[in-house]
Amino acid sequence: MNTIISGFGHILPTRIIDNKTIVSWINTTEEFIEERTGVHTRHHISETESTSMLMANACYDAIQKSGLSAADIDMLIVNTLSPDYHDPSQACLVQSLLFLKGNIPVFDIRAQCSGLIYGMTIAEQFISTGKYKNILVCCGEVLSKRMDYSDEGRNLSILLGDGAGAVVLSASEKKNKGILDSSIHADGNYFQLLWTESPGTAGKTFNGDEDTCSYFRMNGKNMFRHAVEKLIEITLQTLEKNKLTIEDIDVIIPHQPNMRILDALIENLKIPRDKVRINVDRYGNIASGSLPITLSEYMAEVPQEEREGKLALIIGYGSGATWGSILYKF
Repeated sequence: MNTIISGFGHILPTRIIDNKTIVSWINTTEEFIEERTGVHTRHHISETESTSMLMANACYDAIQKSGLSAADIDMLIVNTLSPDYHDPSQACLVQSLLFLKGNIPVFDIRAQCSGLIYGMTIAEQFISTGKYKNILVCCGEVLSKRMDYSDEGRNLSILLGDGAGAVVLSASEKKNKGILDSSIHADGNYFQLLWTESPGTAGKTFNGDEDTCSYFRMNGKNMFRHAVEKLIEITLQTLEKNKLTIEDIDVIIPHQPNMRILDALIENLKIPRDKVRINVDRYGNIASGSLPITLSEYMAEVPQEEREGKLALIIGYGSGATWGSILYKF
């Protein structure tokens, strides 16, 4: 049994934040932001919105496009580093908002920006064995509430956006369609390339209100090097394993960390730029939300008949460090 994307959806908040606005908040310049990140605008939620609201909308969109109903969903997998509440799981909250069946398994994963790839890989195992038929995978973030306006946090905060994306994965008897190959990896030796200390039990405070422990901290130079290295590595490994070349791939759908990382990937692998889907200039880095939004945007913009038979390579890298790939045939 093959695993296909039967539905897709994404949502971005309506509030658009340009670099001029960021400069009014943070000690930086528009020129620095554009040169170092390639980001021109990003979307931030309003005070009345939340991660779960974004996720529910993206999931509803994906279910509608799949032609299924909420009652047909057998499992929900959620990835986020910015849940509405510390506990219990974000998946339980989203399940209730979508009125999914009350007896299905739902759970969170923490693969950070690689969340879609991890989630789709997990879902495929259940579908390929016949255990479940339709699995909803959702990744979304509200990073605007995690911004550090100080000089220590500015190089990351200038990147951050909000949004969510989702896919419905379904069993299909169509041969040579859907997920052809997937590969997921992690190396905890790189744990402190990008991390948040609080809330947690290892730090000085659990709630993060007394100091800056609740903000992201990033080792930027090493993060850049490792991300480029692993994105190149996973691309080459996937191509070699499946006896393919870059020329055989019709579209590359990457995580959107920043423009410099994507430029390094394109340059090192000599990838034609028009093969790579890029939206980091418009949306910023939405952590785990970036990949499903980029995938959903591609599927929404390119009609099904034009996608038919096209080969896509989905690649991602996130803190942890985590990385992975999915080879998908439409």
